[in-house]
Amino acid sequence: MNEISDNIIDMEKEQLKQVIKNLAKTNNMSASDLAVQAGVAPSTITGFLNDVPGRGHYGLSARTQSKLADKFPEFKEQIDTPYVSKSTYNLPIIGMWHTDYRVLGLELGMPGTFVCNWYEGIENFSSVMRSPKFFRKNLIKKGIVKEDVDEVRYYLFQNNYAIDLQDTENKQIYATTETGNFIGYQVKDKGKYYLHTFYGDRIDHAGEVLKASKIEWTRQV
Repeated sequence: MNEISDNIIDMEKEQLKQVIKNLAKTNNMSASDLAVQAGVAPSTITGFLNDVPGRGHYGLSARTQSKLADKFPEFKEQIDTPYVSKSTYNLPIIGMWHTDYRVLGLELGMPGTFVCNWYEGIENFSSVMRSPKFFRKNLIKKGIVKEDVDEVRYYLFQNNYAIDLQDTENKQIYATTETGNFIGYQVKDKGKYYLHTFYGDRIDHAGEVLKASKIEWTRQV
């Protein structure tokens, strides 16, 4: 199992970024100092936070996360302890993210909402449900056999597209492309934007990205 594969079934990128930023702030240190204290190369953490290709661009390995948790117990606590709210909200589900990275409409009988904690502004978001078979199929494509990756996860994004595609460059996005709707990583090539998988492979059948809304966070249910 490679580093990306370890990470993608554990925690989503943007959530992990926020936990690391909170941890650095709480301990009154920079991200680089945090890395040094945990025995991790500073460039691994700073590159991840700043979306530097090749430096944890698609996530942090389970090994790196374990080092952070060993040095800073609150790191694991922040990951494991969900935000507790006194109220809930039924968030709309607009489609399912399939194994080929395409987002299609919900099938007959599927719920159109899921219950989540209420946050200020949550009414401005929608979600896409990831297929429970998504990672099993895509890991097998990479020659990785792992049978226990079936899970339901929702990807949340704002109900409006970015004004400029530069604002979502190198981010995980919900996108309208030449051939439909997809979720993937937006990468620039020769002046145009295309989608890539968790592994950095281009999603050729998606075509050019036309509109994008950044994935803000995810929820596993």
